[in-house]
Amino acid sequence: MIAHGREAKHLGVTLKDEPRAFPGECLRIFRRFARKMWKARGGGFYACGFVITFVMLEIRMFVLDIFEAEGVGAFFEEMVTEMLFKYLSESIQNTISAFIWPVYFIELYPPWGMVFLVGLYLLFSRWLKKPLEGWLFSDEAEHERTPV
Repeated sequence: MIAHGREAKHLGVTLKDEPRAFPGECLRIFRRFARKMWKARGGGFYACGFVITFVMLEIRMFVLDIFEAEGVGAFFEEMVTEMLFKYLSESIQNTISAFIWPVYFIELYPPWGMVFLVGLYLLFSRWLKKPLEGWLFSDEAEHERTPV
């Protein structure tokens, strides 16, 4: 939790001092998050679906909260006051929903949802897994090679 606070502070300082470096820092943080999820879920098709579903649900939650706010000040005020309870509970809900992401495909159009899921698996294992792992772990390999 403390590391996340330091990371948020670092992002704020980067945004203030070096705004052009801010997107790169956000990408670095996202890669680290995705790597952790990827490794925790086995690093395959299921892990990829979990990460994509979780990120989409979190973005949807955040965007809906922005549109429901009465203004910018009200949004940040609600965000501060409800951070612990609302966002934590919704993130837990999103995590549970992300765990069962294959069900969404299967329920999409009953026999075709399963066919679509199998097709995605074949596409992923044949053409997408290696490039995705290369992108996810490219900066980790650089970090390991660089002496501390």
